[in-house]
Amino acid sequence: MNGPLSGIRVLDVSRILSGPYCTMILADMGADVVKVESARGDIARRMGPLVGADAAYFQSVNRGKRGITLDIFKPEGQRLFRRLALEADVLVENYTPGTMDKLGLGQAELRAANPRLVYASISGFGQDGPYARRPALDAIVQAAGGLMSVTGLPGGEPLRPGVSLGDSLSGTFTALAICAALFQRHAVGRGQYVDISMLDCQVTLMENALARYFATGQVPGRIGSRHPVNVPFQSFATADGYIVVAMITDDLSQWKAFCDAIERPALGNDPRFKDNRSRWLHFTELEPLLAEPFTSKPSAEWLAILDAAGVPCGPINDIAQVASHPQVLHRGMVPEVPVPPHGGIRMANTPFKFSDAVTGPAGHSPLLGEHTAEVLRDWLGAGDAEIADLRAAAIV
Repeated sequence: MNGPLSGIRVLDVSRILSGPYCTMILADMGADVVKVESARGDIARRMGPLVGADAAYFQSVNRGKRGITLDIFKPEGQRLFRRLALEADVLVENYTPGTMDKLGLGQAELRAANPRLVYASISGFGQDGPYARRPALDAIVQAAGGLMSVTGLPGGEPLRPGVSLGDSLSGTFTALAICAALFQRHAVGRGQYVDISMLDCQVTLMENALARYFATGQVPGRIGSRHPVNVPFQSFATADGYIVVAMITDDLSQWKAFCDAIERPALGNDPRFKDNRSRWLHFTELEPLLAEPFTSKPSAEWLAILDAAGVPCGPINDIAQVASHPQVLHRGMVPEVPVPPHGGIRMANTPFKFSDAVTGPAGHSPLLGEHTAEVLRDWLGAGDAEIADLRAAAIV
């Protein structure tokens, strides 16, 4: 079986993370993704520990793609890029707004030549508006979108979450938008332009915090691992680590079962804590009463006790534990991808499971310019002489 996007050609002229994350998703679903790089290559090739010639960071989000080198800042390179765009179903770019237009490679020009093209741009703040031309990296957008303002301990400094949600979320939304545009193209016969702002994606992510702000006028702040409206729903320190308890219920019997399990049965009959809203209103009084007993036993023992009592709970795994988790392994979520000629590396899979399609990494990330001749032959029917001339002119 092929992937659900088998037969879709994607021209990827994006760098670092937001765009490559998007096209990683498309490649994992079977699209033929051609990554276009300059002769120096995507800076991500040099970011972090190397596996073979390239960084693990680069390997992870560029697996299963074909790679070409092409200087799109030269007129001849721009002409060749336009030829490739004529053969593409999708184009993804994440340059600062206006850059592709200045090169004569903007969405209006390329879509005029190829009306079926779905052209997607990812930028920090979108293609229009007062902030449109400002460059933005992940932390800048997470800060601007409010995520850092609600991440951290009460009274503590704002924290950036441990993953690049500004980049990866915008890449995910772009992949979703591209699939929707391809579906619409099937109905109407033409492609369209997709404009994804990283800041817009952060605002979408903040839906709960914004809804609470508009409902109450109160600005959400940092509350640690707590849930803003459900109690208990947070991490607790144990004798040897941490666990999480996550209860969303007004069921008094479950609350009493929890209190019995932590050996504090009197809390189950305390009228201050009879339902979720009561517990939320009296959280300052309740939290130390809940936290104290957890320090008496190790995490594994508490998890067994809480499981037996029917209380939703779980361990806080580190990355090594995630990589060896039996459910993660069963679901094929950390496959090994080859890295010629250096063996392979395990990496995170995408989560798609289809009944009638195969998804996941289709192969290693491309070496710089590895597939230049192959793609020019496949997509353009270029002959050896033309490819040799392009190489001699340092266009590819």
